[in-house]
Amino acid sequence: ALHAHAQKAELRILDGSSGKPVPFAHVKVTPVGSEQSKYYVSDTTGYTGYTVSVRSAISVSYVGFQTYTDTLSPGKFAEIRLQPASFTFDEMVVTAQYSPVSADRSIYKINVINSMQIQKRAAYDLAGLLKNQMNIRLSQDGALGTGMSLQGLSGENVKILIDGVPVIGRLNGIIDLTQINLQQAQQVEVIEGPMSVIYGSNALAGVINIIPKDNTGNRLSANASAYAESVGVYNFDGGFGIGKGIHGFSLQAGRNFFDGFQGDKQGRAMEWKPRRQFNTDFDYNVNFRKISLRTKLSLFDELLISNGDLLPPYYEKAFDNHFNTERYTAKVSAQTKGCNNFSASASYSYYKRTRSLYYNDLTTLEENLVETDTTLFGAVMARGMYTYRGETGKIGFQAGYDLNAEWAGGERIGGENRSITDLAAFFSMQYKPIEKLFIQPGLRMAWNSEYSSPLIYALHVKAEPMKGSNIRASWSAGFRAPSIKELYLYFVDVNHNIEGNPLLKPEESKHLQLQLSQKTEQSGFTLEGELNLFLNNIENIITLAESGSGTYTYINVDHYRTRGYSLMMRSFLFKSVDLRAGYGKTGKSNTFGTAGSESDFSWSPEVTSEITYRPKKTNFSISAFYKYTGKMPRFFVDEAGVISEGQVDDYHNLDMSVIKSFYSDRISISLGAKNLFDVTNITSSGSDGGIHSGGGGSVPVAWGRTYFAKINFSIRRDDKKPKAH
Repeated sequence: ALHAHAQKAELRILDGSSGKPVPFAHVKVTPVGSEQSKYYVSDTTGYTGYTVSVRSAISVSYVGFQTYTDTLSPGKFAEIRLQPASFTFDEMVVTAQYSPVSADRSIYKINVINSMQIQKRAAYDLAGLLKNQMNIRLSQDGALGTGMSLQGLSGENVKILIDGVPVIGRLNGIIDLTQINLQQAQQVEVIEGPMSVIYGSNALAGVINIIPKDNTGNRLSANASAYAESVGVYNFDGGFGIGKGIHGFSLQAGRNFFDGFQGDKQGRAMEWKPRRQFNTDFDYNVNFRKISLRTKLSLFDELLISNGDLLPPYYEKAFDNHFNTERYTAKVSAQTKGCNNFSASASYSYYKRTRSLYYNDLTTLEENLVETDTTLFGAVMARGMYTYRGETGKIGFQAGYDLNAEWAGGERIGGENRSITDLAAFFSMQYKPIEKLFIQPGLRMAWNSEYSSPLIYALHVKAEPMKGSNIRASWSAGFRAPSIKELYLYFVDVNHNIEGNPLLKPEESKHLQLQLSQKTEQSGFTLEGELNLFLNNIENIITLAESGSGTYTYINVDHYRTRGYSLMMRSFLFKSVDLRAGYGKTGKSNTFGTAGSESDFSWSPEVTSEITYRPKKTNFSISAFYKYTGKMPRFFVDEAGVISEGQVDDYHNLDMSVIKSFYSDRISISLGAKNLFDVTNITSSGSDGGIHSGGGGSVPVAWGRTYFAKINFSIRRDDKKPKAH
């Protein structure tokens, strides 16, 4: 919490939970427009001896508390309340911001999953992290992996970024979330609602940005971890970082292995395919006095094995498919320092997926390669942005450019090279007409090599009518051109038969969102409540439909709508208990112009809850995570070409974990159980398997109840040696 009045502000640092002074907190103060910083330390009463006489950027840090960053203007008095590092309401966010701010001060509604939550959930990939999140639904495919929907919109409509770079390699409209590891993640930021003005195509439903850890300062760090799960998961990773003067370098590498899960399958075939993954990340940073430069290279390699059933008459031979995925991303970025700055980045991403069909003799173990086919995707991204913030804080703006060029080739693209280029300029202005009211309009003008792109707009408003209250409202438009995959990809294997459609129209959308929140802080507890309402209208949404003889192709649905609401509550009690709970409903409706029919809204509820107990003055915590996913509608086309509606049954998920750390948090051990209700497959009614020719009446959800253990080791050169016992 921050309070300021009049012309000068004497700074005081307090504990956000107890209200007591925090002595010896470190404060860094940099006047706006200056390159020179001053440093202060709070005394036993929490006062710093610093008086804010000019608008300044400040950073406050202290062991055991979340670092606080803000920009202060002159005022009579200023209090900064630090939140404990384990339980913080106001995580810092950077996605789509003018400058890093706490989540409650962002003009966008941003859900932050910080490093502590990642650790508590024992999540090693994005699928495991998001499975219990409100307004997010996961979908499973044994060969294609795990996809997701956000506010009822899925596939191509959710833009996934790693440090601001889009992840490429969508199959059947999804990025496989199990291929996105969290080894280097500092936090994950989720913005719900269209972000097309800032991020362009694929951002109709929202944006997920994985923020990596940064290796800065004069230090040497190293880390290693091992993870095992009873279903047959064995993961190892480690790395090190070196910081010296203006230079910083880090190297991280990991290997993930999954032995597969049989599910409802019989024989050699598995519902959840065995897979092996390697990932490596290189970072090199240079921080000059006025500019910082960063380079990053990420490498990913996965082998997924889909074993076939034994063949008659002797049942000694079988056809097996091996799917090898390679993804490489190289990024270079630069950013000037100061409140008014320019940032630029460029990246090149390469994706290759090779299917190899083998004929195996299981008596002689002879393996013969029958055929292979390869699909290639590549993307170039260049982005630059100038940010201006006035000294009074009343006005600021961002102006930038955004280039995205994508190409594809290989047998499944018809043996030809296809490409689509999108070039855009965007502008947004943030205006504060009165204290506690922020207005941010934005525009995006784009050129697409294949389609005519309309003018995209957005209007965001944030008000703080009273202490602890926030009201956010947004009205925005979105646009998405069909991807190369939807236009040209021919994807056929034992489970899929999908053809691209070069006659597709682009999607256009309108979005309305309203969010109300109230936070109350007392000496013994903190309580926050939130109500979120949303409405999405999309014209010509692209989806799959049967085109005859078991073949599916992409089509445009005239009008697709989703609407919904969610109620969230979070409380932090006596520095020991962190409790979160939520309830929401999402509805979907289609209008089909050719049939002249409009479906009623089909609603699906969900419930989430999370509780963490951490006894005072201990390095121990116990957490439980629960989510109820209600029945979900499922649309399909029958043999007569009639569009009908079925549903997927509801299910429950419950995970638990215990964490204990030793030697000043250098070593931590996590133990726990996942999917305690032992859910595997749930019933899907109203279809005969959809696009999966081998389908049935069930949908895979999870691989049953499992138990896990993880040990993590980390060290920094400036760590103090632990005391002898």
